[in-house]
Amino acid sequence: MRIRIENLGMLIAVSLLTVSCGGKGTAAAEGGFTLASIRGSYAGIFEGKINTSGGLLEFLGTGIFVADGKGNFTGTETYTVVTTPCQATVSGTYTVNPDGSGTNSATFTTTSPGCSSGTYTQSLAIGQSGRLVLLSNTNGDQINEEWHLQ
Repeated sequence: MRIRIENLGMLIAVSLLTVSCGGKGTAAAEGGFTLASIRGSYAGIFEGKINTSGGLLEFLGTGIFVADGKGNFTGTETYTVVTTPCQATVSGTYTVNPDGSGTNSATFTTTSPGCSSGTYTQSLAIGQSGRLVLLSNTNGDQINEEWHLQ
């Protein structure tokens, strides 16, 4: 069975954003976030539902993402859509505003049987002075994602 993933993305609950973005870092208090605030190797976890032509499908996975502090990131993901395991490489760009908000745009490529490649966009919020990045899908999917600095 081939599962077509139309869009991947993330949705973080407002309460989680409120709690996590309030961290104790001085950058948040001073509004001094930059592209360099997201830099290094992050462990990611995500779960939720994605929209496909067949309806909403359960989706969950983990990944490792490396951000260069200049607005670019790469990574690998291992995830399952319903019961189909998939692996993908990911590359993209991100923006950061002084208040710690921003966006990212990614392309994921998979060669796993039954899995499709594609693109997604997200809004993001930096917490804990860059040690945590929360991502929210802007394509309409219902997936939660967190990146934790390793």
